[in-house]
Amino acid sequence: MLREVFRQAWESLKRNRLRSVLTMLGIVWGIVAVTLLIAYGNSFRFVLVDGFNAFGRSAVICWPGHTSEQAGGERAGKPVVFEKEDVEFIRAEASLVKQMSLETVRWLPLTYGDHLVQTAIRGVFPEYGEIRNQVPADGRWFSQEDILERRRLVFLGGR
Repeated sequence: MLREVFRQAWESLKRNRLRSVLTMLGIVWGIVAVTLLIAYGNSFRFVLVDGFNAFGRSAVICWPGHTSEQAGGERAGKPVVFEKEDVEFIRAEASLVKQMSLETVRWLPLTYGDHLVQTAIRGVFPEYGEIRNQVPADGRWFSQEDILERRRLVFLGGR
């Protein structure tokens, strides 16, 4: 019986050559399209994951803002700004927080020779480099000792 099924299929393929070729082409094209879409999706996922890891793995960022409701006798709309004392309090009380850094950003013009650029200048703690995966191509990231000795330093990022 199985032999008869194969014989009928072969005769049908020989009789309808164009239909058979187009059907096989459609199946092959479908398999190729699905394979390409899966590969595209996986590569897109890797690009996103690499982008997030470059930003800082397991990093939490808090921005200053304003209170939305009246709480604790304070008026609504009061500015909320993080200070160095807040960092010290969190370090003392939150044992699961491994590293943290304040970040102050100002947009300022910088000049070098005839070049003038408007760029972000960031004031950060020494832990910032490790939190945000900033690896120096040359030199080193600044340390707590640099801060204690009040050294004037700069970390220049690349493009």
